[in-house]
Amino acid sequence: MSFIDLVISGPDMSGTSTQINDCIQFFKAKGIKIRDIRGTEIEALFHAERYHDINHNHINLKSYISDPETSEDEAKDFIYSAFKLLSGGNTNQDLNIASMVNNDVSTYIDPDSADVWIMEEPTKRGAGQVNRTIEQNRTKYRSELDPLAAAHCHQVYRIDEFLRFRRPLREKGKIIIRSRSEESACYQIKDNKVITTGPSIDEYLSLPGHQIAFGYPPTHLFIVCALSGWTPDEYIKLKKERSNGRAVDDHENNVNYQILVNERYRTSWLDELYYKGCDIYGSSMPNITKFELSDNKEIISQRMEKRIIRL
Repeated sequence: MSFIDLVISGPDMSGTSTQINDCIQFFKAKGIKIRDIRGTEIEALFHAERYHDINHNHINLKSYISDPETSEDEAKDFIYSAFKLLSGGNTNQDLNIASMVNNDVSTYIDPDSADVWIMEEPTKRGAGQVNRTIEQNRTKYRSELDPLAAAHCHQVYRIDEFLRFRRPLREKGKIIIRSRSEESACYQIKDNKVITTGPSIDEYLSLPGHQIAFGYPPTHLFIVCALSGWTPDEYIKLKKERSNGRAVDDHENNVNYQILVNERYRTSWLDELYYKGCDIYGSSMPNITKFELSDNKEIISQRMEKRIIRL
């Protein structure tokens, strides 16, 4: 299988996490080495070469900690060591973050230590933390949804993740599977009725992080969305079924917002955004495949698997 940078996305409640995990199982079944770099900075550091003795048989930190052969003291030793890297210990050199660039300001992860790498957006590190804790939960901080601020925040971690991880992986021809990407413009770009304070398409595309994102876009997009007109009642029903009692964020609670986002995913709106962005920055359009949200999870998984086999 040749180089792939595959993004799986869709409106909230479309099952992205489930679909990513199904992809992990697909590659595992084929005996292909996978590493899951989703999570916090400490979870990224787990993959560093300095921890090769403990990470080489594990897909991620959670796998290592839950392994019956990993003692509590061993798990604590790693967490303490990673914390020291990030805090600088007793030195003035701090923030030794993880990266796949072998330099003197970060902790090296060998991109060749796996064939498939799992990533996510928003990240749980860097500016992605701000998106997850602030921009998606503005009402918890006595504020309101601000798509312009969100767009600026998202584009920051796109620089970060590209320079640290995605560019080295692309240069090595690795397979990248990630949830969401710059296509989350569906949530941010101005709409005269629903997203009145968002940036224009031109403003969005001009941001430094989006120059990188559209200059080096995914090779493929799998979009799970409602392919016919989606009603507010249908979204509310889906949210009730899939939230499983967990707290939902401001995006998920805004029904009209979700209807607009789905419409942008469903129609040619997203294709036209990529056509324009890729044309400006001299890159190739991703191949976009759309899947029906109303299908059950097993059917979606099977159809994605068949599509991956053909890539």
